[in-house]
Amino acid sequence: MGESVDNIVLEQLRLIREDLGEVRGSLKSLETRMETRFDDIETELQGHRMMIFGLSSVIGQIDKRVEHLEAKLEV
Repeated sequence: MGESVDNIVLEQLRLIREDLGEVRGSLKSLETRMETRFDDIETELQGHRMMIFGLSSVIGQIDKRVEHLEAKLEV
């Protein structure tokens, strides 16, 4: 009887070990996908920053032109 109980316990421990291996694999896969996605988002954010910087420069130029036209109209 004791040997069969030991076998049952060992079988359950083996199944638990297999389940943990699958969980580890899934977590590693998820981690890899999240790192890739984070890198993609970081790259996209950098692009948006550059676009905003460019737009602020254009807005500054338009503001100067408007001021110049206003100055001409006041004369």
